[in-house]
Amino acid sequence: AGDPARVARILEFMRIVGKLKEVKRTGWVRSGVKDAESVSDHMYRMAMMGFAMGSPDGVDSGKCIKMALVHDLGESIIGDLVVEGNQQDKITREEKQRKERQAVHDICAGIGGPTGEEIRDLWEEFEAGETAEARHLKDLDKFEMVLQASEYEESQSMELSDFYRTTEGKFATPLFQQLDAEIRLRRTR
Repeated sequence: AGDPARVARILEFMRIVGKLKEVKRTGWVRSGVKDAESVSDHMYRMAMMGFAMGSPDGVDSGKCIKMALVHDLGESIIGDLVVEGNQQDKITREEKQRKERQAVHDICAGIGGPTGEEIRDLWEEFEAGETAEARHLKDLDKFEMVLQASEYEESQSMELSDFYRTTEGKFATPLFQQLDAEIRLRRTR
């Protein structure tokens, strides 16, 4: 027979991850978007984008996919808090990061073992933003939001300028600078 404690930890982890399907992306909700995407929707597309892009400039795409799947994991506990733009919550970037770090560390302690360590390490690497993979994924995170904004503008005939304003000139890598420029060009047509 299996280890009942391990089975219980895995099941609890899956329930926590499942909460991300219920957490709607705050910026979209506050902007009046109908049927706004969930945090889970956002993370899934980021992972697929990372997969589809392969390994630009030697970036480890497998690591990027994993990082995409964990980068917002803490939001299953603290929610999707906004710290910039017109949709800000009354919380500093530092306080949000502290709450999210605690949530991620608690989740990782719950699942335990090498998996918990890997998730925590990937999350910390993303937050630090110092490795090629973390920089790539931070750009991918912002770009996924810009792409989603363009899709909502088109499908719901609405203006979402704040999402473009908060990301303008913020892309660090040439690939995402080009992708962002193309989205902005298409928006003006």
